[in-house]
Amino acid sequence: MKRGDFLKEMAGSLFHTVKSVYEPFLSDDLEKMEEAADKALGISWIPLMNESELYAEVEMKFLNGKPIIVSKHGENLHAVDGICPECSNIIFLASQYSTGKCLNCEKDFNFKSMTGELRLDSLPLKLKDHQYYIGIQTYKRQGGSYA
Repeated sequence: MKRGDFLKEMAGSLFHTVKSVYEPFLSDDLEKMEEAADKALGISWIPLMNESELYAEVEMKFLNGKPIIVSKHGENLHAVDGICPECSNIIFLASQYSTGKCLNCEKDFNFKSMTGELRLDSLPLKLKDHQYYIGIQTYKRQGGSYA
């Protein structure tokens, strides 16, 4: 083996060793940073459903009395607020057509194409231990749509 190849191999091996030693510490630090960011933004993670619990393309779930629309778009799962942002009525779902409609405003949204006149607020989702969690803001923002 040439000296240059030996030094390359040593550098790669050293990097791999350092990476394997510090990787658990870095993942713990990332989790702590995520928790701190969630606290700063006022987001609480609440269990929504199990990974295998979605039976239709579009479903409405109620979380502490708040309607949440969960839709499957390909392999991705999306969650939106189930209340119309304009008139505060609950969105009516037509699971057969994968659409949601505000019966008061007469605006609709197609969950298959993710298009429509209705502008629904997206909610953050995360998957942990085969359980979906939804991020709910625990306090209201001033000057925004929640004030």
